[in-house]
Amino acid sequence: MSEVDNFVLVTRRGKRRNGRRNLGGNATTSSVTEEQDSEIDLELLLRTLDKTIVEIRDTSFTRFVVSRLTESLAVLGSNGISEIICYGLGQFSQYRSSRCQLGLLLCLKARYEPARVLVYDPVFRPEEVRALRTLDLDVIDVNEEGKRVIQRDRTTLVYMPHCSRQLTNNFLYANWGDGLSDCILLANSLSRIVDTCLHKDIIDMAGYILRIQPYVTEIRLENFFAYEEVFNDLNIHIFTKQDLLKVPADFWSSREEPRYIKDVEFITATK
Repeated sequence: MSEVDNFVLVTRRGKRRNGRRNLGGNATTSSVTEEQDSEIDLELLLRTLDKTIVEIRDTSFTRFVVSRLTESLAVLGSNGISEIICYGLGQFSQYRSSRCQLGLLLCLKARYEPARVLVYDPVFRPEEVRALRTLDLDVIDVNEEGKRVIQRDRTTLVYMPHCSRQLTNNFLYANWGDGLSDCILLANSLSRIVDTCLHKDIIDMAGYILRIQPYVTEIRLENFFAYEEVFNDLNIHIFTKQDLLKVPADFWSSREEPRYIKDVEFITATK
């Protein structure tokens, strides 16, 4: 039995042509406007997050995620996670789903100490940023549009709960090459994106996802969390060196920066 045989692997399903899958974040720009004037009590928010961590920490779902990450690290031949990058938490002062997703991030931070944890979402409010920094998270200062290049020869966990296809596509573009074997992607199912979207939409908004998907080992996370919507469709993706050796000779050399039509699901950097 190979090291990945005990995983629940995601297999390709027949393509469905009945519309786009919404992979937006946890808050829309309209909700940002509506909530902009309300005040946030920082101390109350921190106490609420403490309770969320306690609720999340001992759940069977969190234990399952950690066990799958441990197995993923073994397959990759890695000793541990050195850095965690998180995009797209949304306004966790307002939404339960965002708080729970942040709670899982904080549990993973504790599990993989002393890993550095970086977070970013363009909809974070000032008090949310203060809360994150109080919790010893590094808040990225600018909208990188997901194009952060990970460090080589150390494993980075990239956590992108309910993020847009464009954001995931941008991350793949920025790290296009065999260095993808140095990351674990905890994000919406790449195989589902490919299987459920129109081919034209994939080409326009997720071309790098389409190209890498045949070489991804995707591990399905059974969603038995109390609130199903919080972690639905979240899977682990790893890029083993063995699989990346199978790509065509010119696979990595074709690397054009993505350009997208305007989309409310994807907030671009201000030019």
